[in-house]
Amino acid sequence: MNMLMLTMRRVNLPKRFPATLSKTSRGFTLVELLVVLTIFLLVSAIALPTFRTLISDQKVSQSSRTIVAYLDEARSRAISEGRFVGVRIERFDTIAAVNFQTAAGVRLRQLMGVPPYTGEAADAKVKFIYPTPGATTATLEFTGVHNQMLVLYTDSNSALYNNDYSAPIKNGDLIELPGGRYFRLTFTGYNSTTDTVSATIDLNSPLSGSNTFPVIHQPVDNASVSYRIHRSPAVSTSKSLTFPRGIVIDTTYSGIGIDGNHFAPQGSAPNQPIDIVFGPDGRVETASLDALGNRTIPSGLIFLCVGDSDGVQPATPFNAANRDPANLMTSDSTWIVINPTTGRSVVAPNASVSTTSSMSAALRQARSLAILSDTLDATP
Repeated sequence: MNMLMLTMRRVNLPKRFPATLSKTSRGFTLVELLVVLTIFLLVSAIALPTFRTLISDQKVSQSSRTIVAYLDEARSRAISEGRFVGVRIERFDTIAAVNFQTAAGVRLRQLMGVPPYTGEAADAKVKFIYPTPGATTATLEFTGVHNQMLVLYTDSNSALYNNDYSAPIKNGDLIELPGGRYFRLTFTGYNSTTDTVSATIDLNSPLSGSNTFPVIHQPVDNASVSYRIHRSPAVSTSKSLTFPRGIVIDTTYSGIGIDGNHFAPQGSAPNQPIDIVFGPDGRVETASLDALGNRTIPSGLIFLCVGDSDGVQPATPFNAANRDPANLMTSDSTWIVINPTTGRSVVAPNASVSTTSSMSAALRQARSLAILSDTLDATP
């Protein structure tokens, strides 16, 4: 018994935890928490604009590369399938006005080539009226009864008379004559008395190289020859690209040549989409000449301005305010440059603009890097 009590005295039993914490173990005070929170908010306020700018810049650059990929797909399809394939830039609205809706391009659609038109009769021909020596144009005459699509465009009583947007065949379409010569058609009218549709072609057309026919295919004056009219591609409903929220193609600054803004909206008539059509050899065969639906063979590089939707300011195109500058006045915007000779597209940066005396001068300055500097793409 004595031994048991001795053993119990030697055992050190654990002490209970104290009822109160020591003075050195305490939490943060309310003042300390408020100071930390204030510092955090100040740092966030300073850093947030920088992060927003960085994210916006990456968004524009990535969208530009996506647009280039879409253009390249159309070009590759034109080459692989041996037909005309294009891309249409659709505006937010097509009303006759100069505002955000008509200046903002918000979606791309692919234009698919349609079969060539050879008349509505198996034996449809065109009469070739050879010019006098030294002349650069020749006249073509089509029989109306065998070419009703041509009558639709040239007959003044037709609902599609001179309608360059909706008519199935129109000025600027290509006619292929024997020997593989291509010429751009310019229709001159329809004679209901003789049931004849007349058109002219430029014999010096650069579309097929030489300005003379191969000897074995040279038409005789007043001879009737076979033909194929290559019509403008039709809109495809299955191939479209809608831009990310807040990203647009700003047509106010887009156009042909180093200082051109041919695609800018106009208030005189409804503003039409912008079309860029690639031929079977990959080059750009036609492009929109203006906002009214007219087309042309591009005489220079095609420039598309990609920027933020807040920067679409057709009424104040040179606004340089720090908060919401116009797309031309910020380095966040980019240029998509299309070479009409090869059909290839690249993304290039926008240069700073200091000259705002005229739109052409400002565009020339903004596009200087697009011409001279490296592109944003790793490979052109």
